[in-house]
Amino acid sequence: MQTITIESVLERDPYDWLQAFQDSPKLRALYEETEQQIRFSRIAVRVLGVPIEEDDYFNSLYTLSQNPSVHILSEELNKHIEQKDFQALQSILDQHQQTPKGLSINRLIAMMYGHQLIPKHDDVTMNRHLQLATIRVVECFRDQQSLGLLANDFRRFLTDMVKWLKNHWIQWTKTMKPTDDFPKVVWYGETTISQRYFLLLLMELGCDVLIFHPAAIDEFAEVDVTNIFSITHVYASQTTLQPFPDKLRDRQATVGYRSSQHFEQLMHDQQSGVYRPWQFKDFMPRSLTLRMTYDDIFIYANEKAMVRPKFEVSGNEVVIPVIFAKISGVSSRREEYWHYMHKLLASPQTLFVQDFPYAKASRANFHFHYKHCLVNGELSTERILQSDWWQYDELSLELQQAIAHTIKTSCEQPLLKQLPNESKYDLQLFLFKQMAMIPKEILRLLQSFDYAQEVPKLVLYQAPQQPTLAREDAALLAFLNRFGVDIVLYNPTGKLDLEKHLQEDTFDGHRLEHMVFDLQYEEPKQQKPAPDKMIKKLFNRFF
Repeated sequence: MQTITIESVLERDPYDWLQAFQDSPKLRALYEETEQQIRFSRIAVRVLGVPIEEDDYFNSLYTLSQNPSVHILSEELNKHIEQKDFQALQSILDQHQQTPKGLSINRLIAMMYGHQLIPKHDDVTMNRHLQLATIRVVECFRDQQSLGLLANDFRRFLTDMVKWLKNHWIQWTKTMKPTDDFPKVVWYGETTISQRYFLLLLMELGCDVLIFHPAAIDEFAEVDVTNIFSITHVYASQTTLQPFPDKLRDRQATVGYRSSQHFEQLMHDQQSGVYRPWQFKDFMPRSLTLRMTYDDIFIYANEKAMVRPKFEVSGNEVVIPVIFAKISGVSSRREEYWHYMHKLLASPQTLFVQDFPYAKASRANFHFHYKHCLVNGELSTERILQSDWWQYDELSLELQQAIAHTIKTSCEQPLLKQLPNESKYDLQLFLFKQMAMIPKEILRLLQSFDYAQEVPKLVLYQAPQQPTLAREDAALLAFLNRFGVDIVLYNPTGKLDLEKHLQEDTFDGHRLEHMVFDLQYEEPKQQKPAPDKMIKKLFNRFF
């Protein structure tokens, strides 16, 4: 019997992967056919980002879709399953769940084959090849999931494998012989767990596979961490995920436009240290709280994010170094104390808060809303954005996604302390509810936040006669710290406030010389006009 050996990716030249994908495997460097064996290389590339000429990228996708030998699987995925197949598979899965440690993979595949859940070719070589490839992918799923084949996602994974093998693989290959060219598949955009493993199965079967994501989100890396099954081709530019093109774009770039775009690319490369306005609007913010002295606060507060220590762009995230400090007491040099505070407040990107509690409190029960946003035990940013309670839908889509991403991080890795009788779930629910009520002036601050440029600031003055910070205030501060906002809290009395609610080492504490219990906020003094300005004013009045 003939056997088919699928080689690992050999077409690694970044300049010809698209052409190699369209060529027959028989034209590639590795192709051997004997009576006992067929060996050939395959193309599998994760294409991340877009080239300088974005139109060419989308036109290439459209051109591929017009090729009858190329399957745009992301656009034609058929999720139908026959009722008899569904019932047979559920019976097998129930038996698997009831068996201690579950059924072995070989037993599982044999039962599926017996119930005709794995499609059969007329060619016995193709049949054997499909079974072996399916076993390898199920083993891969088992090894990558913490609970193995007893993971919650296994039922969905196996059901989808049955659907798509019958709806796609067997339809593409029912008349195929082992010596024929294997199918060519394109996937565009986001993927579910099942879709990633099905693409992996197609690669193992010998299909040529291209996975495109214009925003450079590499979800397939979760199943191919070490690039064993595929390679990456990364463009320097990125753009938002758009619908798959249904026609050619007719814009033609001029020579001048191409040159300016190329210059822009060189100047504003992510590692260049020179960034154009809103270059990272599609990225997710991730803060890094700086450890600094009292004097450092007023040095770095005036610096843009991109020149602060540890600023970097990593994957689809922008790491923003931020200040989170509490200043207890008052300096013996009172004038200097107010001067430094007023210097912070002088920035147009600063919000000043003197009245507490500041954040809203609500008795609403968010249990249903929180549960609705959970997928496999984790918050889903997609579900957060689609929720009925979501009040931020007038903001730009990029900012909405950044807020949802920060809500997810803030709930899953809380900076707030748990109350004595509070479970972790109750704490997450409290945080989730509070972040559904972000004040409008805070949202305005975030709307003008260009991640590489000036960092927005929240300055709080806890006057002695004011009520202390509420837990709701601390939840909002924790969210803003995660998002990348500078926070400086002045407390002249030195009483505990943030310390009651936030985890240790979340913020810097600075203690000045005197604790003062009757100090009201002092407005900046009006600057006296310079003598030469007064003379000019008099001169203008008379002449």
